[in-house]
Parts: sequence; structure tokens; C-alpha cells
Amino acid sequence: MNELDPQVITLLRQLHANAALQPRPDRTLSAEEKIANLRQRMRRCDARRFPFEPVFRVENINLPGPAGKIPVRLYVPQAEAPVAELMPTLVYYHGGGFVAGDLETHDTLLRAIANRAGCMVVSVAYRLAPENPYPAANDDAWAVLRWMADHGSEVGADSERLAVGGDSAGGLLAAWAAQQATESGLKLRLQILLYPNLDATTSSASWSEFGTGEYIVSLAQMLEWYDAYLPRGINRADPKVSPLFQTELARVPSAFIVTADHDPLSDEGNEYAARLKAANVAVDHTCWPGMIHGLASFAGALDAGEILIDQTASALRNAFWPASWASR
Repeated sequence: MNELDPQVITLLRQLHANAALQPRPDRTLSAEEKIANLRQRMRRCDARRFPFEPVFRVENINLPGPAGKIPVRLYVPQAEAPVAELMPTLVYYHGGGFVAGDLETHDTLLRAIANRAGCMVVSVAYRLAPENPYPAANDDAWAVLRWMADHGSEVGADSERLAVGGDSAGGLLAAWAAQQATESGLKLRLQILLYPNLDATTSSASWSEFGTGEYIVSLAQMLEWYDAYLPRGINRADPKVSPLFQTELARVPSAFIVTADHDPLSDEGNEYAARLKAANVAVDHTCWPGMIHGLASFAGALDAGEILIDQTASALRNAFWPASWASR
């Protein structure tokens, strides 16, 4: 076992100290109240996030979905001159335990990825639980990806060069969308899975070892979020719920997968990478030593988070422009 990175130790101390300063409620909070608190915390401007970067253009639009309009945000990267041709595009699903997160919580991260990868990024504000339980998030994730494939040129996206990505809960949506794309005959260049949720049974050893709450995410919290997200009685090992258990993987897109060795979710991400490799899928997988869940979102405090942003962008460039990068 690798020791925690010194920057992670400092970050965890700050987070735990801040939590200890919060007033303690005089009663046990309901699951809904806990989720409301989580949403507020994620929306707050946090110096630990990657610094704000200007991009060439940001546009908020609504795309059609199965239950109405789906808000999305388009990021066109910084360039010396306006981009005239259609741009390769990453469709991105934010993290937040299926119950929190929005277009604002991942704004600085996606600006940085767009600039460094030189591609358009489409951030998806999919419906959240408990107001909208499964399969609402999946349906929205797929609707946006399908629209970009069929109509992306209307917003400047190259439908022939599409990738999906997400972190944490968004990583589950990205992995599932990549599997769905394969079944539907939609070709994607890459799937970006940053410390993804992939197994709703939470049965891996890393949950038992690191799910105490000391390392950002606790098993108790995750079970509450899954209970809010998944209808009672659903089979949590169904591949549509837990992409880790999909057995038909041979034709899914190439994958860039990042896990962290002190993350409760690390085992499921590591196992998925191994399963993809066994199916002869090209996989670039890193398990970061001494790191915790959410390291890209802490890129303002963790050097590894900034390095990960650069690595993610490099993976996208390689997928979108393989010929030009093969000679490096």
C-alpha cells in the first residue's frame, strides 16, 4: 500500500477541520436533507478547484430529452481565430453521487479540458435523484449523446469524432453510454472514466477498506445515494445499472480509465479496466498512488489533479487526431 501523498494529507485535514466547524443539527437529518446539503456544498466556489480559464465560447442550450428539455453547456476552446470547421467533441457527465452536481460544479474542469484537448466539450445537466430516479439520468445521458451524433453539426460538433466521459457517478453514465453506443452501432472514439462508479452492489474490498469517510466518500453515504437513485427491488447487478457486469465488451470504445489507490471505488474501476483488456479493448489505465477520489476536482490543491487534466486532454487528442500524434 502506498502512503498518502503529502498534499492529500493536507487537503484531508482541511476538509475534516471544516466539517468539524459546521454546526451540528439537533436531530438526525433525513436522506433528502443530507442530499440538499451536499448540493449546496458542491455549488460553493471552492479554491481547491482548478483555476478559471477563459475559452473561446461558452453557450448554454437545451436539447430534447425523454422528459423535456435537457440543459447542456458547450465549451469551444480558446483559439487564435474562430474555428470554422466542425470540432471533435467530448460529451461529459458530471459526478455527484447521482443526486448532486450541475453545470457549475464542473465548469473550471471542463474549460481546462476543452482548451488543452482542443475539442468542444458538452456538459450535460442530467436529471438527479431522488426527484428523478433511475433510469432518468441514463435516459438523459443517452439522449444528449444520440442528439450529438445525429444533429451535432448544428452546434459545430463533428459527429464522426465523438467521445464520452465522466467522473464518479458520471463515469458510470459514460461507461453505460459507451456500451449502449456499441449496441446501437454508434462509433465513439474514446470513453473517459475518471474514478468511476461501476458497481451499485458496493461489494468490492476497497469499499470495506476505504469507505469509512476518512477518504472523501463513505460507504454509508454511497448507500444512501444509491437508495435515492435506484428504485426499490431493482437488480443492482444488472449491467444497465452496474456497467461493470456487462459481459459483451469486445467492441466497446477504447478507454482512458483513472483510479486512485485510496478511493473506495478503486476496485471496480481497476476490475473494469482488466475486463476491457481481456476483451482486447485498448485501455490506458492508471491507478494513482497516494491519491483519493475526486482528484481532478481538487486540481487547485493537488498537483496530481492538474497532471490528470493534462493526461485526459492528451488522451482525447490521441483519439481525435491519431495520425498526427502517432509520429510523436
